[in-house]
Formats: sequence, structure tokens, C-alpha cells
Amino acid sequence: MENLYKKKIVKNYKLLLQLGFNIGSEGNISVRRGKHIFITPSGINSKDLKTNDISIIDLKGVLKNQIKPSSETAMHLMIYQKRKEINAIIHCHSNWASILSCLRQKITSFHYMVAEFGGSDIRCSKYATFGSKKLAKNVFDASISRKGCIIANHGQICFGKDVDEALHLSIALEKLSKQFYFCFISNKIKNLTKLQMNEALKLFETYKN
Repeated sequence: MENLYKKKIVKNYKLLLQLGFNIGSEGNISVRRGKHIFITPSGINSKDLKTNDISIIDLKGVLKNQIKPSSETAMHLMIYQKRKEINAIIHCHSNWASILSCLRQKITSFHYMVAEFGGSDIRCSKYATFGSKKLAKNVFDASISRKGCIIANHGQICFGKDVDEALHLSIALEKLSKQFYFCFISNKIKNLTKLQMNEALKLFETYKN
């Protein structure tokens, strides 16, 4: 079973490279299994990643093998510690989400699919240095009651019940970021009302596709 999770991480990390969401050693993926977290290692090029390279830590960050975990481990740990329903996290530097992150711009209720992330907007975190505990706190705060957020001057992060959901949301966030950017620069956005978004949110509670 342990090897299955490692294979899932490697497969999806390389998929992010193919999608152009990361280059080199950018981004990271983790999966929670019981009291252990499997996470991409620090400083390895995604195209070279193998199952034996995956780091294993516990929920306190204690290393369980000899492989140094991602520099963003603190961010993953804080989410797992405070969000018991989350079992997978994907962080990447996709282009359109990164553009919004440099504008420090949240995604508003311009499209009903924003509701897929759990609210009427997708927030942008406050800025902090990568790999820091401050960044972990800022990202956690921006993603309260959400399944992801934009990370200021950095990229995006999404999470779900498993890797498949986290990957789906990561791709969805990149798509929404591109759509929103062009609406944003047009100065002609027609946001949905609170009532309309509440209707969408209610439908997403049982939405499966």
C-alpha cells in the first residue's frame, strides 16, 4: 500500500511537469496515510523523481526515512494538522494562477464554478517567504473553508480527499485563473450575486462530476 501512494505522487508530479504547471524542482505533492505523510523530496527535478525518492514524515514533521522532505513541508503539515478531512495536497506554480498571485488578486464570484472550491471566492494569501512557517500560516488562513487558494507572489495550492481530487482542483484553478484574468483586465466583470452563489454552493454539496 505504501508503494501505491508513492507511485501516485510520482505520476502526478510528472503530470504537472507535462502540463507546464511546474519546471525543475518547483512545486510539491503530499498524501496523508494514517499518521504518516508521503511528500515529494527537497530539490529534485520532477522528471527524475522515482518512488524511492519520496520522503516520509509523521504529522509532527519527524522524518521516518532518510530523505529530506520538500522545503514547503510546514505548509503541508499545518493543513493536515488542522483539516482532518484533507488527505492530499498539490502545490504548483502554474502560469495563470501565478499571474494572479503577483497581482495579489483573489478570484471573485465571476463564474459559478468558483463554488467548487467551497465558497463565493478563491482567496489570495498574504505574502511570506517560501518555506517559512509564516507562509504556512498565511496559506492556511486564506484557505479556511476552501479547497485551495492562490499564494501571493508564488503560485497556487489545492487539496482534497485524495490526489485525484487535488489534481482536478489544481487544473480547475488554473483554468479559472486564466478566465478571471481576462475578465479582470476588461473592467467589465459581472459577478454573480450572493444568492446566486449560495444556490451554486448548495448544488455542489452533492455534485459528483
